[in-house]
Amino acid sequence: MTEQETHHKMVVGSFIKNKLEEYEYFLRKIIRICNLVNNNFLAGINPVNTSDEDINFTFNAFVNTFQSLKDSLETATSQKIAWSYFSEVRHSAFFKECRNAITHDGMQIINTYTDGKYYIASNIERIDNKGKFISLEAPKQDILTLCLEFSTDLMLQVEKIADEYGQSIPTQSNVDKMKYIARHMSSPIVPEFARTLFQQNREIIEQQLAAHVFNPAADIKKQTASISSLCAHT
Repeated sequence: MTEQETHHKMVVGSFIKNKLEEYEYFLRKIIRICNLVNNNFLAGINPVNTSDEDINFTFNAFVNTFQSLKDSLETATSQKIAWSYFSEVRHSAFFKECRNAITHDGMQIINTYTDGKYYIASNIERIDNKGKFISLEAPKQDILTLCLEFSTDLMLQVEKIADEYGQSIPTQSNVDKMKYIARHMSSPIVPEFARTLFQQNREIIEQQLAAHVFNPAADIKKQTASISSLCAHT
C-alpha cells in the first residue's frame, strides 16, 4: 500500500463519525416529523402537517447514508463488507433496495398517511441496471417504527465492524499534510489575516499534526451509542 493510499484510508476513517452524525441528524428529523403528525392527529388538528413532502425528502437522505456507511467502512478498514453482513439487521434488504429506487430512479417511497402515521402502501417495482425486474415488498410497519428498528440493529453491526476491524484503520500517514493546508490557505477566499497566522505558526502546526493520533474505532462507537440511545428512548 502506498503512502497516499494509507493517507486516504486514514482520512476516510476519520469521517465515518461524521457520517454517523449525519445519519443521526436525519433520523432525528424523521422522528420529529412523525411525532408532530401523530400528536396533531391525536389532538384533532387538521391538517396534521402542512409540509408533508418533508418526510420523503428527509427519508431519502436518511436511506442514502446506509450505502455511504458501508462503503466508507470498507475503504477505511481494507475489508470487503458484503451486503450479507447486514442480513440480521431488520429491514436491511428493504433499505438497500429502497436506496436504489430512490437514488437511481428518483422514486418517492412514502405514499400513505393514516391515523397519524406514515406508511408505504404498495410494493415498489423497478428495473435494475442489469435489466432485472424487482418487486420490493412494502413493509407493514409505519415509517417511524421501520427506521427505529433498522437503526437499532444497524448500529450493533457497525459497532461489531469497529470492534473487529477498527484497529486496521490507519491513524497516521507519512504524507505531507502541510501541503493540503497550504493549498487551502492559498485560496483567495481565505482572509489575509488567516494566511498570516498560518505562516507565523507553520512550525507549531506541523509539530501538532505529526503528534496527533486519533482513535477512529472509539469515535465510531461513541456515535453508534448516541444513535442506539436515541432509538431506545423514542
